[in-house]
Amino acid sequence: MKKQYFKHIVTLILIINFSACKKNVETVSEKKAPINVSVVAVQQNDIKEYLTFNGVTQYQKKENIRANVTGYISWMKYKIGDNINNGQTFASVRTKEQDALKEAVKIDPSLSKFVSPITIRSNATGVFTVLNITANDYVAEGDVLATVVQPKSLVVQVNVPYEYEDYVNIGTTCEIILQNEEIITGKITSKLPTINPLAQSQVFLISLPVANLPEHLNVQVKTIYKEDVTAMTIPKTALQTNELLSDFWVLKIVNDSIAIKQKVMPLLRNDSIIQVKSESLKINDLVITEGGYQMQDSTIVTFKKL
Repeated sequence: MKKQYFKHIVTLILIINFSACKKNVETVSEKKAPINVSVVAVQQNDIKEYLTFNGVTQYQKKENIRANVTGYISWMKYKIGDNINNGQTFASVRTKEQDALKEAVKIDPSLSKFVSPITIRSNATGVFTVLNITANDYVAEGDVLATVVQPKSLVVQVNVPYEYEDYVNIGTTCEIILQNEEIITGKITSKLPTINPLAQSQVFLISLPVANLPEHLNVQVKTIYKEDVTAMTIPKTALQTNELLSDFWVLKIVNDSIAIKQKVMPLLRNDSIIQVKSESLKINDLVITEGGYQMQDSTIVTFKKL
């Protein structure tokens, strides 16, 4: 009887020990490995948010050279792209009357002074963009023979929606971005006192007197919309939000190993960083930039600082 009782006690002790070992194994197996993430420190930056508009280059000053007499072009040496100065000879014209006088000159040499071709002079200094004639063409008095533009009159014309009138005005500094990514800095020099009735936009002009650009070139014009020189900023990749874009948060590292959600309010932003406002976030706090997508609050992590 005693032997049987002893066997039962031994069996019970073995069962208890086995159960305890199994629980320890399960506890160890349930412990999750930390998630590797990348983090960066919250910083204070001067952040600018820009307005971007489409613009096009135009010459403001264009002069037409016109024929001052009816006849045939006897001389003209220019081509498109050539330069000409004000008062310089552009072309010569001979009239039908002059052709008829050639026979009369043989009889009366004193008429020779009326046979010389009539000179047409340029009334502007600039570059030819249009040439409507060649040698021996027939022209009538008043015809437009060529168009001369003044390179120093080059401007960028920008159509600005009227809702931004408080942010764009004469004297506003702009960045003009060309199609080859070159950037030219300029200032708005004038605006037209009319509004496009359909687009409800106003035309502003940016003078480019030293730029060697062609006319009708499409460009982008950027100007500062808002700025904060002491903004608390995070990289764009650190900001997370829900599907409705109604809640925003970051994952902040605490105790060197735990990621906790911190609600933030995004404000200004540019191509790489976002200004945030938060009661629980401060400069130099570490926030997750990579590896935190859909991460639960209070997750154990290991990290490397970017």
